[in-house]
Amino acid sequence: MTDNQLRTFIGPPLTDSFMRCYSCNDEEAEKLTAAYREHYREGALLNAKPYDGIFELCAELENCGCTLAVATSKPQEFSKRILDYFGFTFSVICGADMGGKLTKADLIRECVTKTRADYAFMIGDTEHDARGAMEAGVQFIAVSYGFGNPDEMSKYPHIGVADSPIDVLQIITEK
Repeated sequence: MTDNQLRTFIGPPLTDSFMRCYSCNDEEAEKLTAAYREHYREGALLNAKPYDGIFELCAELENCGCTLAVATSKPQEFSKRILDYFGFTFSVICGADMGGKLTKADLIRECVTKTRADYAFMIGDTEHDARGAMEAGVQFIAVSYGFGNPDEMSKYPHIGVADSPIDVLQIITEK
């Protein structure tokens, strides 16, 4: 599998990606997802690497009075483990259910509800993030660093495109 093919797995639920890429049925996709999650649970999830400047961005946003939350299509248990491992301290983490029934918009709305935010931004690197923000009625900031395709995200309403974490801060403070 090429890097470009692997990138298509980032964002949507795994079962959807397996069905799309391998033309398998629901049952086969569930088995593939279970096998992947077992491998991931055993330690592959810690192969991630935080983006350069992301810790500084989080600190600056908190200094500005922002409440930070994560809305991710990764299962809740994996998300919390990864964030804890790298030392992130988000107020709210809303990860997907193991059945993949929650949409990105559901997760964003849950974050907004749990943080009691009057105004929220979704910062993301995939069209799934952009679509989820639009469906949840939340402002979207696209980032060109990461796994997404900026051209795909530009099809969706956004208030800015950030090329680095510090650019995210500039977009937010201008709003």
